[in-house]
Amino acid sequence: MKMKSVKYSIEDPCHENWDQMKPEAKGRFCEACSKTVVDFSSMSDFSIVSYLEAKKNEAVCGRFHPDQMNKTYLLAKPHHGFSFDLKAVALGLTLSTFSAIHTDAQVTPVDTTKVIYQEPLDGLVSFTEYYDHSDEKFVSGAILVNGKGYGAVTVQLMDENGKEIAKVIPSENGKFMIPLDWIKKPASLYISGRGLISSTILFHEEKSIRDLKITLYQKEVMLKGDVKSDYK
Repeated sequence: MKMKSVKYSIEDPCHENWDQMKPEAKGRFCEACSKTVVDFSSMSDFSIVSYLEAKKNEAVCGRFHPDQMNKTYLLAKPHHGFSFDLKAVALGLTLSTFSAIHTDAQVTPVDTTKVIYQEPLDGLVSFTEYYDHSDEKFVSGAILVNGKGYGAVTVQLMDENGKEIAKVIPSENGKFMIPLDWIKKPASLYISGRGLISSTILFHEEKSIRDLKITLYQKEVMLKGDVKSDYK
């Protein structure tokens, strides 16, 4: 089975007021562009992919959590087989396809009944290269919210077992610096703040731990606009 991945994005976010739109079954109707804005914010990964792939030849306007835009979704399709209706997938119907395997003397039908779209891998991303920062004396950076420096957060330095080593409050413009004592085995930063989606920065995944730019998203902030697909 060939694996294919896709990332969805909103290149030009819509700034219309969601609360003022007329509720509909799939989301809300936007008077400004005269179309339905589909509410993907509470959908599972499977439902998101099923809907968007079924509508990939149409313009879809959607509402998402920022973290739903920052992930790669895996698609799985059979090598061969009869064509299938992606709309049926979106409706949650079970599809059966059959592949023909050719041998020297016969053709054998093989049942390849599968869920067409697999749930994405969810968790820490594996990297082929890990960075060693044991010669660094400090970790530093800036916290950004809506593109601007933001200091109303807590930055915690954690060891490799997830225990707190140190804690600082950034300056008003979001900048911080924490000295590193490698005897205590510092391994990551955990950044959290009221009304914000927390973030963990793993040192071994960062090429440099100086002047980090860490963007946090507000929990209630949603991205709205036309959805674009980027297949790989």
